[in-house]
Amino acid sequence: MTEAVIITNEELAILCDLVSGWSVKRSANLDADKTQALDRLIANGFVEPVDEPFLKKYEHTAKTELLFAQLCVGISGG
Repeated sequence: MTEAVIITNEELAILCDLVSGWSVKRSANLDADKTQALDRLIANGFVEPVDEPFLKKYEHTAKTELLFAQLCVGISGG
């Protein structure tokens, strides 16, 4: 059985940023809505914090790569 995934536009934008090399500086300047979206992505397994001293850094997970692959197949009609 496949789990239905609902991603908001804001969450998708954050995932796109992370996949494309989102900078550490940008993650430090998130507003409250984006922070909540990032927290939801972490809770749902799409993003994980990276353990680096003195830096707030995040990376996407394999679950994000699977989501993007599924989205691209849907877009291409394949």
